[in-house]
Amino acid sequence: MLKVQLTPNYAGVTISGDYDDLNYLYDSINYLIIGDANSIEEDIMKNHLYGFLYDVRHAYQGQRDIELNDNSLDDYMMKEYGLKHKDITNKNLYFKFNYLLPDLILDMILIKHFINKVNKKYRDEYNYYINMVNYFYSIVLQTLQGFLTEIQFNKVKRGLKDSYIVESTFIPQWFEIISIDYANMTKKSRKKEFMHIVHAIYDYYLYKSYFELKEDIENECKKSNSTIDFLHYEGYPEIIEW
Repeated sequence: MLKVQLTPNYAGVTISGDYDDLNYLYDSINYLIIGDANSIEEDIMKNHLYGFLYDVRHAYQGQRDIELNDNSLDDYMMKEYGLKHKDITNKNLYFKFNYLLPDLILDMILIKHFINKVNKKYRDEYNYYINMVNYFYSIVLQTLQGFLTEIQFNKVKRGLKDSYIVESTFIPQWFEIISIDYANMTKKSRKKEFMHIVHAIYDYYLYKSYFELKEDIENECKKSNSTIDFLHYEGYPEIIEW
């Protein structure tokens, strides 16, 4: 069973599950983001998602963190099924990792972009991969519900449904700055600024400074003969107070 829990200092969420849970999530997102092979912009969008998938994969490979959870296997059930303690444990192994909240919100919008393309092509309401991702979304929203007021939560939920990414205007640097700023905040500031952060992600195209940054990035790419996705900001704290 997938679980998503807010970290103590509101920096992000802890995502956990057994091997199959995380593997299914990884495969589902991978399937959905195939996208247009000729779209450079979508390649940039996918590159951001690969960061999330990288953590998911390394988690279920045992390269992040683990926890042991009770599986309700008591002595009565052991006897009933003829099981012995030397052969089986009453704990299940879960793999887990932490992930920054602004990055997660952006990733959810980006995945939705690719889901919409798949829906237009196949129109399959029982698509396994889409429903797996929607299940993950519902867990994330349930976690945020306990963190926000009712009005704030409804805005986040409605924004996730209505928001979209325009391929031709997407640059990752805007969202990198948001994540860096959020990672460097105190717990109190994260709580206070969270809705402003969400707005800057959902409605990035309403900010004049976004397009000014986009122009600066494009000019820098011309000067350095590099691609937009090659330029990245530094400033993530070495240790995040999760």
